[in-house]
Amino acid sequence: MTDKELKDLVASLAVSNKEIQTIQKELQASQKSTDAQIKQVNKQLGEMGNKWGTFAEGMAIASIKKIMFDVFKIPTVSQNVTKRMNGETIEIDAFGYENSNINTAVVVEIKSHLKETAVEQIEETMANFTKFFPDHAEKKLFGMIACVHAPENIKSLLRKKGIYLTVLHDDIFEMYDFKNFTPRDFNQQ
Repeated sequence: MTDKELKDLVASLAVSNKEIQTIQKELQASQKSTDAQIKQVNKQLGEMGNKWGTFAEGMAIASIKKIMFDVFKIPTVSQNVTKRMNGETIEIDAFGYENSNINTAVVVEIKSHLKETAVEQIEETMANFTKFFPDHAEKKLFGMIACVHAPENIKSLLRKKGIYLTVLHDDIFEMYDFKNFTPRDFNQQ
């Protein structure tokens, strides 16, 4: 290779190096823009998920109250119950109780789409319930999940665990008719 060919090659590499640096800077700027857009879309999806959950809760609460009144004969029903104690918090979507005749309490978790994590969540809530509400420790204590959609495997899991299920049917939430269902009294552990 001659000196001239070598100089031409070095010159072309120098130009190529500058072009590569320019392209890298453009790619970095483009990546930052893409990352910002993805972050914004994720935020919007999260907000939509929260709104869907709030919508499901709003749809369910009237039916839950009717089920508490008619099926369980429970006259006192509250929604969005939160209690903070010793730095810990318990949040319950709906809660109903009756003190005298049937001495029963029902804790309800409302979900749009039922997943196994919801079953774990209500079991944790039930396990901690009397710690936060000791005045209900002598009652029969039942758990219920209300949801818009429930896959068969999760329905089966709820039946085995003795947790009531209500599902959306014709614009109202109705008790799911489990076969061979024995409700679990979480205060009788």
